[in-house]
Order: sequence, then C-alpha cells, then structure tokens
Amino acid sequence: MLTDRTSDLMSFTFKGTGVSVIGTVGPKQGLIRFSLDGKDITTFDRGRPKLKCDQVLFKLSNLPLGEHTVSGLLVGGGTNPNTGEEDGVFSVQRIKYTVPDK
Repeated sequence: MLTDRTSDLMSFTFKGTGVSVIGTVGPKQGLIRFSLDGKDITTFDRGRPKLKCDQVLFKLSNLPLGEHTVSGLLVGGGTNPNTGEEDGVFSVQRIKYTVPDK
C-alpha cells in the first residue's frame, strides 16, 4: 500500500495475539497514527535522512487471542531531515501477525 494523501487509512483484520506493520522510513515519509481495535495507540514520524525498507513501524504483542483490527492513518507530513520541510508518504510492505500454537 502506498499513499501520499493525508487522511488515507490502511486497516487489516486478523485473528491472533500480536501484530507488526513493516514498511519504509526515509526523507519523504509522513506521520502515521496507529490504532488497534479503534483505540489510538501511537503516532510515528517516519522521517529519516536515508530511505530504509523492511523497518518495523508498529508492533504489539501479548494481545488476547481473538479478532483484532490494526489501522494506520496518514495524519500529515513528517519533517524531512534533509530539507527541514514537511513531506508525507505512507507505504506498507507487509503486515505480520502471531497465531499461537494450539
């Protein structure tokens, strides 16, 4: 998933006990507000001097076993460390979730 429109939302529903959102950080990456089951958890500024893929953007574990929905909302541009300007792109490479052994 890739967007540069503020207020675009990514959501993923899974059954398990943990979740990780993997994506990119870099010069033109925005502020992402992550929530779980409709409750805001954190806002993450993905702005970094160099582009890096396969970075953990959000991670939660030890959730009660059940159906959960993780969401990421592009809330604005992060500060571009190279220019000091505000940029905003949100890209997710993959979402991993944990299902306990039975």
